[in-house]
Amino acid sequence: MNTKFTLKVGCGNAAIAKKLAAVLAPDNRAIPSDQRFAMSARSAVLTFNVESERARSGFNTIRSVLRDVELFREIWLISSEKGG
Repeated sequence: MNTKFTLKVGCGNAAIAKKLAAVLAPDNRAIPSDQRFAMSARSAVLTFNVESERARSGFNTIRSVLRDVELFREIWLISSEKGG
């Protein structure tokens, strides 16, 4: 069975989306051989598409992306509060 997951992340503006995409890109190079992963940016929205023959594997990839997005958000907010 093939499973497909799509995750869309609204980033507030295109600059933040571009920065998030740049930060996440290195982490998304080593994916399982039975998975297909694509990340695209359109304006302030990043879209992640994962297709996998194993549902758990695809779900774990999306869960990992969500953790990375949350970490980016926390660091971005801390940096913004400090004027960075």
